[in-house]
Amino acid sequence: MKAIRAAVGSILLAVPLAAAQQTTAPANGPQGNSAQNTAKPLTFDVISVKPNHSDSADAQMGMNRDGFTAANIDLHLLLLQAFELQEGDQLLGEPKWTTGGRWDIDARIAAEDMATLGELNYHQRLSMFQAILTERFGLKVHHETRTLPVYALVVAKGGPKMTASKPQPNDPDGMPGNPGVLNTSLGRETGRGALIEFLAEDLSDALGRKVVDKTGLTGRYDFTLTWAPDDDAAAMGSSASSGAPQGPSLFTAVQEQLGLKLEPVKAPVDVVVIDHLEKPSEN
Repeated sequence: MKAIRAAVGSILLAVPLAAAQQTTAPANGPQGNSAQNTAKPLTFDVISVKPNHSDSADAQMGMNRDGFTAANIDLHLLLLQAFELQEGDQLLGEPKWTTGGRWDIDARIAAEDMATLGELNYHQRLSMFQAILTERFGLKVHHETRTLPVYALVVAKGGPKMTASKPQPNDPDGMPGNPGVLNTSLGRETGRGALIEFLAEDLSDALGRKVVDKTGLTGRYDFTLTWAPDDDAAAMGSSASSGAPQGPSLFTAVQEQLGLKLEPVKAPVDVVVIDHLEKPSEN
């Protein structure tokens, strides 16, 4: 699952899934400063969940000023977003039906909580999705830590080749800890004012294995990364792609174009195990 991360005011994930690829943030990622961590826990005042019976392949989900909306979304994606997981070994016990149906979701907070919502960072907002799953899908989970193969993203010899981002006069303030703008398409990723931890998450999706940010880079960067997608990814891409993929592998591109390096290691990873999940009644 892959995402375009755009720091646009209070919009969190207003992303057309059919037109772009979607990513998630790490389950144990940064949670902001202490003031944000002690903010009043928010719950949705109203949660509406309805099955979507359309034939459309388009899907959208987004956090706005007073809550969360999703259209034609499958539950699998919402689970990944809510717990900030990558595909594969990080989500266990998931029923097959989570990818077989689509849902329209409208969750709203009370008017008096809008100011508090605006103070929450990216990770805290995503965690609010868990309330939707608990209240309307009867979700019960437990967490485990497992040692799994991952890639460590480190600075390559010679140092980073990305451009340090300069704030633009018209840039929105965005939410605290916003990830910057990361646009991902087949064999290409561009970043503007991007944090490296979120680049690592997009690389996780491209590689099918979790990438852990070990660069130590805390600034924001502008960059363009291009590589030859593998055969499976190319087969799912646009019809304009033909013949053998052109360009370097993703590993080579990361090192040559960004001055970073992907190293295979094993590391403890948070795993979410589903104990109970049910289809909601329509409201």
